[in-house]
Amino acid sequence: MPLPTAYLAPISWYAHFLSDPAPEVEVMESFPKQTLRNRCTIAGANGTQTLTVPVRRSETKQLTRDTRIAYREPWQHQHLMALTSAYQHTPFFPYLADDLLPIYSKQFTFLIDFNMQLHDIISKWLQTDRQLSTTEQWSEDKNLDLFFYLNTPQPQYYQIFAHKNGFCRNLSIIDLIANIGTEANAYLNKLNTRI
Repeated sequence: MPLPTAYLAPISWYAHFLSDPAPEVEVMESFPKQTLRNRCTIAGANGTQTLTVPVRRSETKQLTRDTRIAYREPWQHQHLMALTSAYQHTPFFPYLADDLLPIYSKQFTFLIDFNMQLHDIISKWLQTDRQLSTTEQWSEDKNLDLFFYLNTPQPQYYQIFAHKNGFCRNLSIIDLIANIGTEANAYLNKLNTRI
């Protein structure tokens, strides 16, 4: 089953990415609003926070591959500040931030290109050279998101604010990497056996 494109995808998305022998991102679907395609969830001192990449509205249905990013507001700066505030005291975010800054400094036209650039950075941190291709036609009529929101068992890992907010499951992959760094790949591979 193809994966939906995702903005700083949730941990379960990456567990499936690493377990799929030929992972694909679905880009030929009609773009669904208010989904992980342009939203991610992080955990900060005050609990979870959703970050949304604004997209341009279309008068007609548009394909995911044709969805354009809107730059009316300074969302890139806001997202970087939110990520920094949430993770600046984690063991690995200062190093990850060096990779993220150039991506958030560019203005990508299409959401899929922005997501794929972020995915390349995440893949580097996960120490995987697994390639992610895109679909060429829409052949399924499935809710691609549903699988990623199910209560998949997820073992606890170190989270910097767990003492205050409890363990938060299935956050953005950024949370996993910022908190446990190079152990993230091993964690995801263990998670694969539980899915």
